[in-house]
Amino acid sequence: MATEMDVLSAISQLGFESLGNYFFGTWNGYAITLRKLSSRTFFVDAAVRLDKATAALRRTLAKAVKEKGVRIGGTEGYTKSRISFSVSFGGKDEALPRLRERLDAITAALRENGVAPANTCAVTGAARPDSLCLIQDRGVLSFQPVNAAAIREREAQTREKAEENQTNGSYATGIVGAVLGMLVGLIPNLLTIVFTQTIYSLLFALVPICAVFGYKLFRGKMDTGSIIIVVVLSLIAVPLMLWLELAIYIIQGYGLSLGTALSEAATLITDPDVLGELGGELLKRFLFMGLGLWVSWSIMRNQTNRSAVQNSAAQSSTLRPNPACQQAGDFEPRY
Repeated sequence: MATEMDVLSAISQLGFESLGNYFFGTWNGYAITLRKLSSRTFFVDAAVRLDKATAALRRTLAKAVKEKGVRIGGTEGYTKSRISFSVSFGGKDEALPRLRERLDAITAALRENGVAPANTCAVTGAARPDSLCLIQDRGVLSFQPVNAAAIREREAQTREKAEENQTNGSYATGIVGAVLGMLVGLIPNLLTIVFTQTIYSLLFALVPICAVFGYKLFRGKMDTGSIIIVVVLSLIAVPLMLWLELAIYIIQGYGLSLGTALSEAATLITDPDVLGELGGELLKRFLFMGLGLWVSWSIMRNQTNRSAVQNSAAQSSTLRPNPACQQAGDFEPRY
């Protein structure tokens, strides 16, 4: 029976290295990334270069690998630089031979349908890149051919920007940007609650996400303090949202002006009796905001200077020589 450990062991035995839930290496000339989806299901991303990612090619590839128990990945994995396939391991599968068979089927299907291994730098577009590296591709790490100098230059620039922000960044301007971002994030929540009488927890995640990007846009100092500021503002947004919501109801019900409605809503929300009645609703909103903060936590954390430098260094650590750089290719792609 193939357990998760069996699958991970098979990936390692086939020469793939790991970075978190990503596994990277080469197979039959293609730069390959395996992304863990669940304990025994993985996306297999092959680095390619397509002039156009056509639906017809996607269907052709899906048909070609179907017999081997491989499925074409989601649309987010079908781009001009990356084609994703999905592989799962059943309880009766022997992980090592099964994985080898599926990788062979994927690369064979690509070659037979004229999809060549990627042969240009994913950063600069230059021909015959000397290295392979994990880089961001639409929010997903993908093992791609690159020029090592371009990756190292990126790392140096990231470090310089972090140092400059740490020296010249301002909490004051950052707070202004975070408040404006928070207000932008409140709008879809407020409109949804007022007009559909429904609360969507994922929309609450927009508040901290918009706040952190507003903070960054206004050159706030991107350290641990930035996360604290965003969290505090997100929590303040809960009663603020309720205040604005009451003001809208007052305008709709009584036709009062915005200024008067805001004043009346402020009186209501600070009245102990009314506040007692609204206590349960406020608690529910705070819980939703807590969920929104949890959903957006990784985004918030990755925006700090420290995380940016660490992520850039981790990316550089995956630089590996590109075997194809020393070989003359005789494969003519049709796509």
